[in-house]
Amino acid sequence: MTIDVRLRLVEDKDLPIFFEQQRDPDAVRMAAFTHKDPADRNRFNAHWTRIRGDPRVTIRTILAEAVWSVTSRRSSTTCSENRR
Repeated sequence: MTIDVRLRLVEDKDLPIFFEQQRDPDAVRMAAFTHKDPADRNRFNAHWTRIRGDPRVTIRTILAEAVWSVTSRRSSTTCSENRR
């Protein structure tokens, strides 16, 4: 398996995904730092507006594509899955 990892600037379309990840109970349980209320959308929006507007802060979206390759004597199959 190989993984192609790329970084890009955070785009508006990323924010709903980040918000859902922040609300995930398993993610909250494992995170070192969390908000008091991970479901508070107004606080989430205020946080991202502040950090995206601060030129001292570097933030990126991580794009990863995992590719599994299976080869046998008779056939070859490659599967790709995009993940965010």
